[in-house]
Parts: sequence; C-alpha cells; structure tokens
Amino acid sequence: MSSSPLPTKLVAIWDELYETTAHLHRLVDTLDEWLWGRSPTVGKWSVARCIEHLNLTSRAYLPLFRTAFKDARAQGLLATNPSFRLDFWGWLIFKSVEPSCRFRMKTPDAFVPPTIEPKDKVVGEYDTLQRELVAVLEEAADLDLGKITIASPFNASVKYSAYSA
Repeated sequence: MSSSPLPTKLVAIWDELYETTAHLHRLVDTLDEWLWGRSPTVGKWSVARCIEHLNLTSRAYLPLFRTAFKDARAQGLLATNPSFRLDFWGWLIFKSVEPSCRFRMKTPDAFVPPTIEPKDKVVGEYDTLQRELVAVLEEAADLDLGKITIASPFNASVKYSAYSA
C-alpha cells in the first residue's frame, strides 16, 4: 500500500500496479530465453510480445498523463469531490481486457511489438515504466481524474477520462 495520502480508489490502482509487477516476475523469472519468445500456438503472442505490448502502451500513456495532469493543474481541476467512475470507453476497455472477455479488439499496428527483445531488457523496462506510472499517479492524487479527458493513444478519436485510462 502507498505511503502517500491517496484516495481509496487510487490506492487500489497503486496496489494493482505493484501486484501486477510482482505477478509478472513470478511468471517470467523462471523462463529461459527460448520459452520467453515462444508463442503458445500459431497466431498467439509469446510472453515476450505480451510484455513488450504493455511497455509500448505505457510509453504511449505516460506523456498523455503528464500533459493532461499539467494542464488540469493549471486549470485548477483539483479533487474537491472527485469522480472515480469509469466512463463508457473506460468500461468498454476494462471489459475487453478481462480474462472472461467475450470479444477482442484488434491491436493497432503501432502497439504490436515488431521484434522479440531479450527478457532482461523488456522486464527491466516494464519495471521502470511501472514505477513511472506509480509516480504519475501519486503526483496526480490531488486532481479530479474523472474530469480530465485524454485521447486514446490507440485511436485519437476516442476520448475518455484519465481515471478510465
């Protein structure tokens, strides 16, 4: 749990970021490079591609968050009565990434890892990006994330709240 004075909903996200990092290490730390890059079946992504996809996604979101939070702070969008509710797009994204999802969306080419990089490099970057996400979350704890809108890095015509993102 965070030592920062985060609202309960943000503490849950903070905890999830740390738990997913720990879970990733439990899964990949025992893999050799061959298993790391091996696809389970034709058309399915290897562990390497999945983690690199997460890295590509984090690299796309971090500057969006930083810019949106800077602008929100300048506009005074402080969290006096914050909204911690998924908007439509946030709900749809959340449902689409659940394990029990009944539909899949095609990953845009920009977020499909083109190569399989060495495990240590990709996992190290994942760890760094997770720490950056936590730092950005902590820095934005006093903002109303439900009122801050960002454009999806996957499709610029889709806009949703920073909380949903």
